[in-house]
Amino acid sequence: MHALSFGGFIIDTPGIREFGLVDFDRGEVAERFPEMRRLMLECRYNNCTHTHEPGCAVKQAVEDGAISMQRYESYLKIFHNDDWEEEKGYV
Repeated sequence: MHALSFGGFIIDTPGIREFGLVDFDRGEVAERFPEMRRLMLECRYNNCTHTHEPGCAVKQAVEDGAISMQRYESYLKIFHNDDWEEEKGYV
């Protein structure tokens, strides 16, 4: 594992082609994004998915530029991963 000068780390993983999410529910994905986790309690609904609900503090922060669109899009890709949805029984 190598520390990056601008923050974060990079890991050399010879022979490993992909990483996946294991053993947590789709509803927990936003908790893994610190900038979203800080705002989740401000959403109108306590079960907000941060995808379509009115009164979503996370979506508002994206619109205001407080959360980068790139990070939000990463969240959406993970949240809507079709293989993961099938595996966890969401489809």
